[in-house]
Amino acid sequence: MPEKKVQFDDFLLDFGRFQLARSGLPLKLEGLPLQLLMFLVEKQGQLVTREQIADALWGKDVFVDVEQGINTAIRKIRMVLDDNSGQPQYLQTVVGRGYRFVARTHVEGEEDPVAIGTVSAEELGRAIMSAAGLDPQNPLGAPKVPRKTEA
Repeated sequence: MPEKKVQFDDFLLDFGRFQLARSGLPLKLEGLPLQLLMFLVEKQGQLVTREQIADALWGKDVFVDVEQGINTAIRKIRMVLDDNSGQPQYLQTVVGRGYRFVARTHVEGEEDPVAIGTVSAEELGRAIMSAAGLDPQNPLGAPKVPRKTEA
C-alpha cells in the first residue's frame, strides 16, 4: 500500500517521505512541527486539545516544556503555510482548548466525494418527491386538466 499523501490548496503533505511541499517544491519544516501538522491533518475538522497534542508528540512521561513546544510548533507551521491566526485558512485556534485543521483536504488515490454522484438541486428535489410518493410534475397533487385541442 502506498504511503498517504494529502493535498490542501497548493500544498502536498507526504506522510511516507515525511515532507511538506508547495507547488511541487519541498518546504523546510522541522520534525516536531511536521509531526504536529500531520496529526492535525489526520484529525481534519476536529478539535484537537493541547493534551492530545502533548500525548501524540511527547508521550506521557516526558519532562519538557510542552506548552512552549506546542506554541513554537504551531508558530512554525503557520509561518511555512503563510497562515494568519486572525483569519486562519489552515490552523484555527480554539482559545483555551486547542487547534483545528480547517482546510479542505484530498487524499491522493481516493475519489473526490463531492464528484461522486453529484446531482443538481432540481434533480434532488424530484428524487425526494418521488420517494415521498408525489408526482414531481404535479407537486401539489392538483388534478390534471385536459388541454383543449383546436380542430
